[in-house]
Amino acid sequence: MKNFEEICYSVVKQPKFVKNATIGFILGLIPIINFFAFSYLIKVGKQWTENEELTLLDWSCVTGNLREVLMKNFFVGVIAFLGFILIPCLICFSVFGLAGLGPFGICIGLFISVPAFAYAAVSETSAVSFTASAILSEFVNAYRWVIINYKKLIIPSALFLCFQVVVSFVIPYALMGAPMFLGLLFIIAYVKQMNK
Repeated sequence: MKNFEEICYSVVKQPKFVKNATIGFILGLIPIINFFAFSYLIKVGKQWTENEELTLLDWSCVTGNLREVLMKNFFVGVIAFLGFILIPCLICFSVFGLAGLGPFGICIGLFISVPAFAYAAVSETSAVSFTASAILSEFVNAYRWVIINYKKLIIPSALFLCFQVVVSFVIPYALMGAPMFLGLLFIIAYVKQMNK
């Protein structure tokens, strides 16, 4: 298996990387709209699972019923972000916040939840559904996989977390969706290589 650095390089050298990463970064800057960026990450992960190649998708042109396509993509992003990023971070923030370590709790939440998000994106059995039981099942499967493979995920998760912390000094915390998009793109590629 390739190491994390080699996988990141293979993603960056894609011919469409600059264009697609720029669009995702810009969408990540806009609250609420950034859910479309998370939806794109899920689609990229599913496409990588089907094709076995790390090629980036173009941002889809809207065809058919505009409202239906936009709403579906928006809700996929909302479910993915809430279930795999925000809720775990809030739980860890609350637990560690009791000891006055709230920011540390957010870091722990991200450290654990980012690989779970990536696994949900590339899992062959996972399909974003709008039923509560399906969402809970995906959530449980993703975190079970993270616990089983935690040794291989320590370095990518730590690098992701360091990237987020460093960027937070430059970009206000409210805009963290933009660097999170880029970090998640690399982690999804890494988790896909682990699942081969």
